[in-house]
Amino acid sequence: DCADDDDAASNDDDAASNDDDSSDDDDASDDDDASDDDDSSDDDDSSGDDDDDSAAPCDAATDPTCGPLPAVPTVDAGDYAYWYWPGNHRPVETWPVVEPVMHFLTGHYGMAFNEATGELLHLGVLTDGLSAAAAQDRPNADILALPSAGIQFEAGSSANSVAATTFEGSTPAAAARARLIDGGRFMNRIEIPSVRYAQNGDLGGRIEVASMPRHAVFNHSVSGSGAEGTSRIVLSGDAVTGFSNADWLAPDQALTLTDASGQGWLFVVYDTANTTSSLSWSGSSLTAEAVSSGPPDDGATVSLLVAPTSALSAAEQALYLTPTDQVTYTLLDPLGVPVGSPVTAPWEPSLGAFLVPLGTLQDAGGPSSPDWNDLAFHHWYGRHRIEIDPGLLGPVSVPLAMHGTDRLSWYITGGIAMLRDEAGEPTGIPVQISKNWHGEYWYHLISQPTISEPLTLELTMASGRWGDPYAASHAQLSLIGWGDHGGHWDESALGAFGESVTYDPDMTLQRAMIDDVRPFLVQSDQLWNWTGNVGGADFLRYRTQSEPYWDRRLSRVRSHYVAVGPNVTDVRYAGVSTDGRIEAELRVQLGATDDLVRVWYHLDFTFIDDVAFSRLAFFQVAADRYGDNDFARYAAGNRDGVLFDLEVPAHGTTGYASDSDRGIALEGDAPWVMLYDNQRDWDTLPEHYADIGFIVREFEANIGGTLITTPHINVHRTDNQQSQMAFELGLPYEAGSPWCGAPCQGQTRFIPAGSTVSATVEYLVPPADKTRYYGDAAWLLALAPESYRSTDMMLELAAGNDLEVTVALGALEQTWPVEIQAIPGPIAAEFGLDGGIGFLPITFHGLNRHDGWRLEAEGPSGWEAIDQSVHGNDFWQANFNEETGSWSLTWSIENTSLTQYRLVWGSP
Repeated sequence: DCADDDDAASNDDDAASNDDDSSDDDDASDDDDASDDDDSSDDDDSSGDDDDDSAAPCDAATDPTCGPLPAVPTVDAGDYAYWYWPGNHRPVETWPVVEPVMHFLTGHYGMAFNEATGELLHLGVLTDGLSAAAAQDRPNADILALPSAGIQFEAGSSANSVAATTFEGSTPAAAARARLIDGGRFMNRIEIPSVRYAQNGDLGGRIEVASMPRHAVFNHSVSGSGAEGTSRIVLSGDAVTGFSNADWLAPDQALTLTDASGQGWLFVVYDTANTTSSLSWSGSSLTAEAVSSGPPDDGATVSLLVAPTSALSAAEQALYLTPTDQVTYTLLDPLGVPVGSPVTAPWEPSLGAFLVPLGTLQDAGGPSSPDWNDLAFHHWYGRHRIEIDPGLLGPVSVPLAMHGTDRLSWYITGGIAMLRDEAGEPTGIPVQISKNWHGEYWYHLISQPTISEPLTLELTMASGRWGDPYAASHAQLSLIGWGDHGGHWDESALGAFGESVTYDPDMTLQRAMIDDVRPFLVQSDQLWNWTGNVGGADFLRYRTQSEPYWDRRLSRVRSHYVAVGPNVTDVRYAGVSTDGRIEAELRVQLGATDDLVRVWYHLDFTFIDDVAFSRLAFFQVAADRYGDNDFARYAAGNRDGVLFDLEVPAHGTTGYASDSDRGIALEGDAPWVMLYDNQRDWDTLPEHYADIGFIVREFEANIGGTLITTPHINVHRTDNQQSQMAFELGLPYEAGSPWCGAPCQGQTRFIPAGSTVSATVEYLVPPADKTRYYGDAAWLLALAPESYRSTDMMLELAAGNDLEVTVALGALEQTWPVEIQAIPGPIAAEFGLDGGIGFLPITFHGLNRHDGWRLEAEGPSGWEAIDQSVHGNDFWQANFNEETGSWSLTWSIENTSLTQYRLVWGSP
């Protein structure tokens, strides 16, 4: 297990907003204009006065649609980036042969790169304007239809040039040659760490590809005898030759190749303190070269930036040509007081971004480690002032790479970064979190805000709590340094005391999509530290009838980080089965809380072809190849009671014991399953202090026109070191499928094309020993000790969060967790909420501004604002929706009985 890495534990826009038609519709003055144009209203006005004197004035102090909107950054709808394997990196159908071709996809361009040969296969511009959400399902064929390209990595002078011929991972035998450094919303950066040159065995090299929404950078580093201090990249093929115009913007440094419409590419190289770089164009190939000013054998690094001209305004093109003095950084102490003098963030050619050098908590005056018994440390944030001046040329999308060590937070397993305005209100501009703790310890925080005028922001890094609950985070975790593994790995956490749930979206490690899972606020060894691993779980367990020996995994998995915390995460993994028959979108939401790990999985599957299966399940706990916890009992029930509670037999095998273990109906409200009474108590971090289970909160399957709302489960045997039972969320299983009727053609294991399955699953990791829980959740502390290692726990959880939401103003979009579409005006939403256990995230969508909002609850004395602030405005979350130009805000609340809430606005 990657995270059974106990070493880690021991190392101690205004424009977008103004385009919001909904706010204009609510503006009284706009309505007056509309009535003025209505002749009938004029006829009815006996005074002959065209003005509507009855219209209430628009008060900018109480109405969010009045007056000017705040100057805050936004994000362009095309500013996203994906990195993925178009199939599956290690498909079982071709095992042990891996898929070597990877795709990079943004809202502005796409490319395909072969990690085994170092070939750039396709490179082209995309101008159809697909949003990030829509691009999750963009066909691979769109990338393959882009112009062909060629790339060659060379070393030595032009007279003694040698080309790279061998591309390897961290070891020659590593299956993953490319390793993911940064992966996420704004930056996808891979390295091939070992490059060799057949004509000169004394040379060593390294390749890096950094892809951001509006540009990519190809980097080639070389050193050794014969390097002659020179490194080159030669770009060729239809990707660069299919243009009629070649214009030098800066001699030997910046060139555009465009067609008659002006569409094409900008190419830029940059001199650095150690190298002189140049660019040349032959008419058939483009060459970027860097010559080192140091000893020849030390070699050099050349960085070639490539950007679609269609993605860049004149101001943005100017930024790429002369990126100087636009970004200034100042470290702040916990109270927001500057520490030291401001520094200018340099432009980093290898990234094509301003590199902001973030100071640590210790640089800001903090101790070497936190005392978690002191509540002050739970609200001790890293604070950083970032000033951006776009110049006088208009809106500019500014790429920011904010890098620092693992000491940006109190512990690297957690840490949630956000950009706030000068009043401390979250702006909702996404910040990508990439990090590593596998021998290399760093945070890379990446964003790309679009701004129109000089702006000051605060980058805030929360470690423990955000408001009353512990902050939730979801980040990409680099595996560089952990053996020779590559691939994409995600890690989510509550607070900063160890990971909570980890994800292997492409199943590069060959086990499951949900891997290491650990209980929260449970003492396995030390307080405030890592806990025993009770993972894993999986999505879409699928085998066909014709080839039942192959697991049809998800392929083309693209990860969309809508929100990474701190009140609730929202990350979406979308793909298609390797046989192309089933599409899937898996939405992950971890809620901030103080009781236990609670993740809502929203599962959506579409059958795009007929499926004749031997095995089909949509969610599984524990996973086939990841579940070695030795749970002694397995049980199922609903909010009213237990349906069965059985001992796990010593079966020593895998599969379904019989057909009677398939398609078991879970009737009743809040149906649940549970694995408990864990016997694995001998590990360094004992695993018997937690149980696992899930509750099916919503389920709907449309199979050939038959609607099914009762969830069904399968019980599957697994054998990972010891006998184990696994629960699978599935469909009815009956000879001839009479429940389905004619569309299933009388087949027991058949799903017709066009069928869909949607579900919301609440995945839970409850503590199994009351003496080991050291949190302060009132409901857990009130629970009897004997209830901790029994089905009483799941009964409590099933009933406790069986929510009822009644919306008076706005529209209910989702119940688990609650999401409401707001309406324009000073009261944006009002609703009643009944039920709840632990903290619940409440999200409001469609707000026309980020600031000035407060959530109120109705009590005996009337409406009172919910205030969890410690250092001011530090308890809610904002997210900017680049498609609608609106904001979503999320609060975390404790609710147990029927309470009325409303979202109101007052001048900030």
